[in-house]
Amino acid sequence: MAGVFLTLLLPGSVFAIDIEEVVWGFNNEQTPGKCIPLSILLRNNTPDAFDGPVSLNQLQYGGSKVGAPLIRKVFLAPFSSQWVQYYPYIIDSHRGEWSLNWGPRYAYGQKLTTTEQNINSNSDLNDARSRVILSSSDALMKKVGHFKQFPEELFPPYVTATDSLDEMIIGHVPRWDAARKTSFMDWLYQGGVVHLLPDESTGENLVFTTSMVELNSPLDSFRIGEGLVIRHTLKISQMTEGVLTVAVKTVHDQEAKNIHEFTPEANGNVTVANQYSSYRYGDINYKLLHELSELTHPDHNWPLIYLMSMLYLFMIFPGCFLFNKRQKSSRYRNSLLFILITVVCFSTIFWSIGKRGYGEKTTINSLLVAKPLPGNYFDTTCWINSFVTDGGLYNFESTGEGSIFTTAQDTERINGLIANGVHGTFQADVPAFTSRPFLYRVKVPYPKPECKVVDYKLNRDANLEDLTLEFQPGLPTENSRIQILFREKLYSAKQTKENNRSIFKLNQGGVIPVAAWRTKLTDNFGQSTYYAYENENKNITEVYSKIYEPLVINSLDLKTEEQVVNYRGHLSRFKLFYYCDIPDEFKLKTDVQGDQQGRILFVYDFALPEKQIAEKNESSDQ
Repeated sequence: MAGVFLTLLLPGSVFAIDIEEVVWGFNNEQTPGKCIPLSILLRNNTPDAFDGPVSLNQLQYGGSKVGAPLIRKVFLAPFSSQWVQYYPYIIDSHRGEWSLNWGPRYAYGQKLTTTEQNINSNSDLNDARSRVILSSSDALMKKVGHFKQFPEELFPPYVTATDSLDEMIIGHVPRWDAARKTSFMDWLYQGGVVHLLPDESTGENLVFTTSMVELNSPLDSFRIGEGLVIRHTLKISQMTEGVLTVAVKTVHDQEAKNIHEFTPEANGNVTVANQYSSYRYGDINYKLLHELSELTHPDHNWPLIYLMSMLYLFMIFPGCFLFNKRQKSSRYRNSLLFILITVVCFSTIFWSIGKRGYGEKTTINSLLVAKPLPGNYFDTTCWINSFVTDGGLYNFESTGEGSIFTTAQDTERINGLIANGVHGTFQADVPAFTSRPFLYRVKVPYPKPECKVVDYKLNRDANLEDLTLEFQPGLPTENSRIQILFREKLYSAKQTKENNRSIFKLNQGGVIPVAAWRTKLTDNFGQSTYYAYENENKNITEVYSKIYEPLVINSLDLKTEEQVVNYRGHLSRFKLFYYCDIPDEFKLKTDVQGDQQGRILFVYDFALPEKQIAEKNESSDQ
């Protein structure tokens, strides 16, 4: 009766929300290991306006909430509808359930229905690509020809939410605001692939404006950063997976021929026999967070704890029994009093011994991967573990734009909230002498150095023999580790400082194949966990050094042992991995009063200049 009475007292606007449409990601699929855009069309079917927060919650099988709720402030005018976008982290598309909640204490809600079509059945395949057609705003999510349509108005305004998109087919000029135009160009710059179709009415090339004018190049194919743009003359109905795959491969092969004269088919993607595991070893982001949490593992006085435990058991029995035998009167009452005093005393002793195991020092340990964007910005992925000695409700914010926070776990319910967006924030209750791990994506403003390839040399097998890079201004040298990735090999490099610039050259003999790191995806990244139960101080520098390899693998988006073994980089491009201490500009903004320490992996992508063509022609004339 009380529940019915409370329901009658609620205002009508509480029940105003109906869910009309749900779009997962870009192709209506849940992509594991990514923060994807979740677009929900909400409708108010009442004459009262709805104005209040709406939360997205992850559910376990029993329906209990886990993680931290994602909060959005929503206003719906009477009898109106509106798209609302969240950015949840998908751990496993096969067992993820979500609910949308609103009203007083978020008591009213509705589960988001998922079907088999929302599960990315190709998520474990090496050649699976997320390809969609960008449609006009009035089109709903549906399949046209061989590809699904994605409404242009749902394109996220933050590049940090575009990780699950690989390729996009565009046949019209989208009507985007400045934020979405910038987000799209940032996505393209980082390695996205755009297939441009001619204007349907005129047959001419599309004409883009403002920040998208780079797409107006008349070339049949061209690069924007690491991204690739290809023009097609076919209609949308004629575009197939095979057509797009061949078009991209043709461009890659031509770029490779411009660098070195060899047959791409003989040196391209050669799949190793299926002798390595294609099993996904859990969620690598969760493992990275676990490794950070182990850095603040308690250094308890275990001998004293064991001794006090045995003494406690002795006091309960036979201590209580012996005490009772010595009593001449009121044995029962005195025995209960003896047990009560024993429990209180030893509880206080264990609490005092246990809480002081961390040395009472608040610390934030961090891992970051940063990739350059147009202008002085870096697209950054951050793994954080915040340990506190004073419990309380803490606030975590980034120093950049488009922050997307997630706890990246589905086992623990967290007292707090996440508000993602331009100035995203994560509020979490952290008990004393415990830690709070979480992950976030952000676009960070940071001066980007001018980079150029000074010289390089390839041998007859198209392997790298020599390379010289110049960065101005120079990069920091503290605790740095440097490697070059070309094709399927990693080359050790060294840095020298000259004036205000850094010169990078290859180290002789420091070459290893990427396949040698295939075991780095195991549960403990090749590390033993015996220290988790022993009284041992860990070398923080050594731990960060061991995390470097899986961090590089994660930056290449490799999830299985088979993918690591079969990895083949671009034949005309290479990457520079630069691992060093975190600059202040990348550190977290928080009211946690403690030291922030950690490492950042800068990932720079370069195209090899076409300078060797002339050299080969000269050598052939001699």
